[in-house]
Amino acid sequence: MLNMAESGEKGAPKMSKASKKNKKSWRKNVDMTGVNQFLEEKRFEERVGGSFADRPDEKLFTIEKEAKIVPEKRNRKEVKKLRCFANLEGLPGVKDPKPIRNFTLKPEDRENPIVRDMKTKKIKSGKIQKKFVDSKLDRQKFLKTKEANKEEALTRRRTEFDFDLWDTTQDPKLPSPEWIKPEAITHAALGTGKFIPKSAKSREISTGTNLPAVEVPDAGASYNPSVGDHQTLLWKAAMVEIEKEKEIQKIERQTTGMFPSKKNAPTEKSYMQEMSEGIVELNADTENTEVEEDADNASEEDSEEDCSVTPGLKPKTRRQKRDKRKRMFEEQKKARERDLKIRDSEVARVKSIKKELHVEELQAIVNQDKKQEALEKKMSGPIKLSNYDYEPQDIEIKLSDELTGNLRNLKQEGSLLEDRFKSLQRRNMIEVRVKQKTVKRLKRK
Repeated sequence: MLNMAESGEKGAPKMSKASKKNKKSWRKNVDMTGVNQFLEEKRFEERVGGSFADRPDEKLFTIEKEAKIVPEKRNRKEVKKLRCFANLEGLPGVKDPKPIRNFTLKPEDRENPIVRDMKTKKIKSGKIQKKFVDSKLDRQKFLKTKEANKEEALTRRRTEFDFDLWDTTQDPKLPSPEWIKPEAITHAALGTGKFIPKSAKSREISTGTNLPAVEVPDAGASYNPSVGDHQTLLWKAAMVEIEKEKEIQKIERQTTGMFPSKKNAPTEKSYMQEMSEGIVELNADTENTEVEEDADNASEEDSEEDCSVTPGLKPKTRRQKRDKRKRMFEEQKKARERDLKIRDSEVARVKSIKKELHVEELQAIVNQDKKQEALEKKMSGPIKLSNYDYEPQDIEIKLSDELTGNLRNLKQEGSLLEDRFKSLQRRNMIEVRVKQKTVKRLKRK
């Protein structure tokens, strides 16, 4: 029987014109690779369930009804989200740490199965307890009243508003201490939230600001604003962007703008001229004239000093001392007379003094009002609590072509979490913070 070689075998190179006169030479020199490949393909098709050419398209191809989600590649240069935002999104791919959770059993599930079987047998035999019949009738009666009051409940509206829903100034009503002990009143008030400690009654907590916890947004930020309000809000946002652009231009002017351009850059000739300005050989004539003028001035000053000789100090005579004493007494007398005249004149100008005092009082009131206005202005903004200045939140606006007119198609602008975070900074609840970049340093081996 012919023993064929496998398709993977590689023997010695076969000669193109080899002898095939007998079986031995024919087996040795014949090329069986094509036959082996065909047989191998047949065996593979038998293993996988038949020929692919004979199979229908439904078995060979599948139609994907859901699109595959291709994960987006994260840009490494892009700044990561804050940890507080990442916590809101949750952890992807994490299983429930407690798969089997407690749940509330219904009354029929809580009932003993033996007792439940006995009840069902009694009901089937016709023995029904009275409480089951009554409960069924009560249930039917309740459903009827509910159906009858359904339309009334839909149209029911409050017509009198004689109270303030958000009023918190009302004192909590506690029982009278005439017939209840104070310990019992305190114990009952702790559970209802009506108990106020003594220290909390007089406590004043202030953060140095007058801003409300939740500020009313601008009228132009509505989903369906008027034209005037919307244009006003757009103008405010435009002014903010103009100020930012001015700040950028100022930095550009004070850094890059201070240096000359390539066209006006100093050349080698101008550099040499600037460096050689202080050399004596180049400016010899001008310096010689300056030296001669200095010498003339010095000689004139020396001659003046020789001529002006200070005389020696001589003691004063008795006559000089007497005249000095006399002049002193006369000056004192004139000063007393001058003070007396001033007092007499002040008595005559009482009205003008009153006017001056009135003007000073008015000026003091004006200064006090200015200080109060400055304090209120300071309390209407954030106080610097850290090394960083407060940066206001960007104004959330919608352009004219983005206004929808209804809440269904409205696209969200901004973040509620960021708005609350900025509000805490404005109200001095937390300090202004900046995200710190951590630099990984390789440890020395």
